[in-house]
Amino acid sequence: MLHPLQSQHNKAMPPPPPPAAPEQTQPEEVVEESLSTPPNEAVAGIDPLTGLPKRGNKRAFASEDPIEALLARNEHWSSSVSKKYPELFPSLASTQKPQILWFGCSDSRVPETTILNLLPGEVFVHRNIANCLPPNDLSSLSVLQYAVEVLQVKHIIVCGHYGCGGVAAACAQKKLGLIDVWLKNIRDVRSKHMPELENIKDPELRVRRLVELHTKAQVHNVLHNANVIDAMKERGLKVHGFVYDVANGKIRKLEVPDDHSTGIYDLNDSKPLH
Repeated sequence: MLHPLQSQHNKAMPPPPPPAAPEQTQPEEVVEESLSTPPNEAVAGIDPLTGLPKRGNKRAFASEDPIEALLARNEHWSSSVSKKYPELFPSLASTQKPQILWFGCSDSRVPETTILNLLPGEVFVHRNIANCLPPNDLSSLSVLQYAVEVLQVKHIIVCGHYGCGGVAAACAQKKLGLIDVWLKNIRDVRSKHMPELENIKDPELRVRRLVELHTKAQVHNVLHNANVIDAMKERGLKVHGFVYDVANGKIRKLEVPDDHSTGIYDLNDSKPLH
């Protein structure tokens, strides 16, 4: 039992203040991403919506070592995909059965699996500068033959894109070196359709139209491939022409022939998409 004076003394004393919370210190710089969060989400200067560096930020990766950052991103990606689709990687390890062959541009802004919202194994891909498919290119011809004869794809898509640097370079009256040989494919299309292109006064719209005409010309080349002709007759293989707009992420379908009977000079009969 407390002494009366001690009791009164205790009543007069205020309760001790709670212990101060430890001071929260912020790291000077985020140098590594946690694999428990989506890639780029915790990275200074990275837009979490697009996963791309914000404008003005020259650093594309959080880590001081960009290769280690890529490996960390792959670890996060493979774990998340495996969790959502447990059978995907085991099935891909045994075989591939894509239904689509995609011919596209090498441009980093046009990743086919991403813009189509597809998974690994769903698209067989060949990409090069400005999605050129000349009849004498062994690389694209080999891909085409393998996809049609071995993989038995059901659809072939040739996809160009607005803002294509290769098409813009083909319009420039400059010598660019080795790539001039490759750009001749586009310049030939430009020459064939010069009357229409010269009537387009806006330079940007003129290049956009050439993107469409060039893509149609590559569809024409695919349609005249012997393997494709046989597959269209025997099992209904379809060939399509797409144009992707890097400004809004949308794909638009071009009017292209259903078979090889249409000549390349008839490709300008269709109207521009815009």
